[in-house]
Amino acid sequence: MKILVLGGSGLIGNFFIHNSTDHEIITTFNKNKINTPNIISKKINLPDDWDKLQNLILEKKPDVILNTMAFSNSDFCETNKEKVYALHVQVTEKITTLCSKINSKIIFLSTDNVFDGQKGNYIETDETNPINYYGHSKDLAEKIILKNENNLVLRTSMVYGSSSKVRFLRYVIENLSNNQEINTYDDIFNSATNLSELTNGISKAIEFNANGIYHMVGSSCVSRFDFATAVAKVFNFNEELIKHVSINSAKLKAERPVNACLNNSKAEKTFDIKFSSINEGIKQVYEDKNELGIFNT
Repeated sequence: MKILVLGGSGLIGNFFIHNSTDHEIITTFNKNKINTPNIISKKINLPDDWDKLQNLILEKKPDVILNTMAFSNSDFCETNKEKVYALHVQVTEKITTLCSKINSKIIFLSTDNVFDGQKGNYIETDETNPINYYGHSKDLAEKIILKNENNLVLRTSMVYGSSSKVRFLRYVIENLSNNQEINTYDDIFNSATNLSELTNGISKAIEFNANGIYHMVGSSCVSRFDFATAVAKVFNFNEELIKHVSINSAKLKAERPVNACLNNSKAEKTFDIKFSSINEGIKQVYEDKNELGIFNT
């Protein structure tokens, strides 16, 4: 199968590329070139280089376009709405229109931030109600994608794993391994998602030719404090170094949903997969770090 990965130098796109050797992979990058054997890699900076992307899609006619591109920092999105709208919404609309003409499936990576966080354990049919611009732009993009019933939206959140690109996990490990205190929020909750399980879920969705919406997330609903504590236990760090604070003390530009945790039962049942709990997932990261030498602990 021919798959075009948009955002191949990012966390999810890059991991997917390196674990999808059974497919013909084409990918785009912006700043960080992808030097992987047998992969066609094109430098494309969107939205400015739309013509380049359009020509690439028309030339290669991929079976699937996996769109992992995003401005994922909620605070950046809140203060750069025009840039975010251009990438998340306008580019999505152009890609969707083009792909409908050549019969290419789009898989769009979305977020738990499409929900307001008032109840948690959201299922795919729950009504969206984003409270920040990041979630709003993704919600708009989802609706565009799903106008074509062949397309697929995969919502995920709080992705961690054996990669140097995982920011929060790296922050926790680097500081605790050096006996440095860390402050972690204890009053917002998300579904912590193992990176390798997420990319395996994407592969399964491609294999099953799935469409509609699925929640591709881990099985634990945790705060940042819970997450850091799980890391400390598995890595044998000093848990007393982890200090819990309220997100209200951070004075962030974008409001965060209090409990945006997603229910993953539809994905698990449909694709016959099992997502890890936070403890199981962190144990896997610990085993991988010994093998890969990613973290200096």
